[in-house]
Parts: sequence; C-alpha cells; structure tokens
Amino acid sequence: MAQAVSEELPSTVSPSATPAPAGRPRGDRILVVEDDADLGGLLCDLLATEGYDPVRVDDGAEAVRRVAADPPDAVVLDVMLPGLDGFEVCQRLKFRRETNAIPILMLTALDDAKARRTGLRVGADRYLTKPFEPDELLREIRETLEHSRQAAAGGVHTAIQFQMHSDGRLREQLNDMLSELFVQTPLSEEDVGRIRYAVLEMVQNAVEWGNRNRQDLEVSVSYEVTRDAVKFVVTDQGEGFNPTHVPHAANEDDPVAHMGIREKLGLRDGGFGILISKGMVDEFKYNDAGNQVTLVKHFGGRKPG
Repeated sequence: MAQAVSEELPSTVSPSATPAPAGRPRGDRILVVEDDADLGGLLCDLLATEGYDPVRVDDGAEAVRRVAADPPDAVVLDVMLPGLDGFEVCQRLKFRRETNAIPILMLTALDDAKARRTGLRVGADRYLTKPFEPDELLREIRETLEHSRQAAAGGVHTAIQFQMHSDGRLREQLNDMLSELFVQTPLSEEDVGRIRYAVLEMVQNAVEWGNRNRQDLEVSVSYEVTRDAVKFVVTDQGEGFNPTHVPHAANEDDPVAHMGIREKLGLRDGGFGILISKGMVDEFKYNDAGNQVTLVKHFGGRKPG
C-alpha cells in the first residue's frame, strides 16, 4: 500500500520520474491551493507524475482570482488558508454558474464531523483528510474529472437514484447532482442555490429525524430532470411520522412554538428546515407515512393551479 502523505513529508517525487500511465489523457490542469510550501510541492509532484499539469497558489483570495481568470480542470483545496478559508473559496466557486462545474476536492487536517458537513454543504465534490493515501487522492481526482466531462458532454443521466449509509458520502454524491443543474437546466444561480439548500436540509432531516442517525439505515435520493421541471425525492427508512402534525418543527402560524418541544426532546436547535424549504421550491409534499418528501421546481415558475 502506498505510504500515507502528511504535511510533514518533504517533496521527494520528481515530476519527470514516472511517466503517465498508458492510456490516460494527459494535461488536465489542477489548481492546488495549499499554503504549506512543502506539502504543496509534494502534491504538485504527485499530480505531475500522473500526467496532470499542476499549478499552486497559497491563499484563498488568489485561488478565486486565478479560477475566474483561467479556469482549471479541477481544484485541490486546503481549508486552513490565509485570508479566505477553503470553505468560503469553495462556496464562491460552486455557487457561480461559470465555475460551478469545476470539481473541488477539499484536502484538510480538519477531521471532525462538523468540518466535513460544512465542506460538503458549500459544494465540495470530495473531502479527504490529512494524512491521506496518494492512490486515494488520485482516484478521487480521476472520478470527479470524469463526472465533469460527462456532464459537459450531456452524457450524465437525468434520472438518478442512489442509496447510502454514510451521510458524508451521500452529500458528496448529492453535490455532484446539484452541480448538474447548472448544465442540465435553465435555472438561475439563485434558483439552484435555493434548491441546494432545500434538498440538503431534507437529507439532513431524513438522517437525523427519520433514521435517528442510525448508520444501519439508508437514505435514498432520486433526481429527475424533465423538459419542464426538476424533481427530488428524499426517502428514509425510519418509522415515519404524521406530516400534518409535526410539533418539533416550525410552522407559519407560530414559527417559534416548537423550540420548547425540541429542547424537551433533546433535539438540536433549529426545526425551521421544512418551513424554509417549502418556500424554496414550487411543490413540496410528504407521503402518507411521512418518510418520503418530494420537492419540485418548475423551469417557468410555479405550476398553475
């Protein structure tokens, strides 16, 4: 197994030491955003041996400027950066149509669940922690580049369903699908941002409330683009609930009445997800069992009648 790469390792790989593997396309340009010179050099050398064309910058603001001026094929992005941190850089790039399709792989020493959720929520395609395996990094880059090429060529299916145990991996794949909205639909950046929020919020509800954070239960997300609309269906494997009576969630008549109930139940602060998400899409409905929610956005605005 390849040796794990950490921030302490020196840059020892020569860009010309190993030719690119036979049959691999050469020349995909990768922007490496890393303020540690040794690790940044090591990453660039590793990418160069695989036939990529790496370029390094060492701060977040410069990364945003560089991508806007000369977009790379992918970005390897550290989180702890001077100036703009990696989360802010990722959000600025992913929430703009011109740069949304560029794959971003966040590479950081932050390994806690909150950091991972933040990285994926702002649109990162993948999230790896240091130390990492070089083969894993290269595999993730190849997969995200291939996905990007398929989307640009119109080869990505417009009807997708997947089931995952891991909340983190589910969010990664969901971000892939949300990125396709910029390519597959006429939706505006604002509309895509709203849909992203609503769907991610419903996935979080499915994991935390529907499945009660049980890792043996799955959440499935189906995504369909038609000529007139985009539809997401989020389903959990929990016991369900009565969608017409949700005392732990905010409601339009009394948005804060649920806060005391959530405190008694030991739930996290919040409960506004359903109320807010309803305002983000044109159609929002639960099934009778309360373990499946459907969100629809029509391209021409809210469907009449």
